[in-house]
Amino acid sequence: RQLEPAAATARIAAGIVAAWPQARVITMGDHTYPRGARREYERCYAPTWGVLNARTAPSPGNHDYRTADGAPYYAYFEHYARDPSARERGYYAFDLGAWRLYSLNSMLPVAGGTPQSAWLAGDLAASNARCVLAYWHHPLFSSSFHGRRRSDRGRDVVGLWEVLEAHSAELVVNGHAHMYERFGPQRHDGASAPNGLRQFVAGTGGASHDSARPPLANSEYLEADLFGVLVLVLRSNSYDWAFIGVDGVVRDASAAPTECR
Repeated sequence: RQLEPAAATARIAAGIVAAWPQARVITMGDHTYPRGARREYERCYAPTWGVLNARTAPSPGNHDYRTADGAPYYAYFEHYARDPSARERGYYAFDLGAWRLYSLNSMLPVAGGTPQSAWLAGDLAASNARCVLAYWHHPLFSSSFHGRRRSDRGRDVVGLWEVLEAHSAELVVNGHAHMYERFGPQRHDGASAPNGLRQFVAGTGGASHDSARPPLANSEYLEADLFGVLVLVLRSNSYDWAFIGVDGVVRDASAAPTECR
């Protein structure tokens, strides 16, 4: 019974992946609870979202790191980090059509000037990709309590935002907060900006729900009581989105493609 919410969201994702041969699953951490132990991966993740493992490009969360600094996480997803140096770093990038995707690690130092932010800046500068999406665990903005605690690690990821802003990235996708939320384009300081980054928070894989606070500025859609899957259609020069609940109903969707910057 405890696995059913995760199994339900995994079934939705499996149907989408089956229909789109080029589709990839990106995860924003906390693949198991409570400690990210090997036994949890074997008994909880493997029979649900694990069926999509060959198509999954993961990023780690704080619960993944509660066992041996994420050793079970890295062992389980070893197939994806084909570059040994990427496994050692804990973050990597890959191309998907016209898009460059960055799996970043908010469990490591991420402030400006740290090895991770420097690597990100260097890879962005060298890339010829038309559009950019970055994803990691801790959100900079969230209308849950995770977005309002000064002690929360999400406050540190402003360094990643600043690098992505400087290179005109399009999208950021995060987890950690157990809800779905879509923000309008904004800067790292929270100011609305037509050419800013659009952020999605999609911590809705099946663990539990967080209580929502009054929406932050620039929050355009908030769903705090429903498990579901965020679907992003990455086109050659634009993107669409849809949030599908476990009941199969689309709760939030773009009215038209949004062009890359």
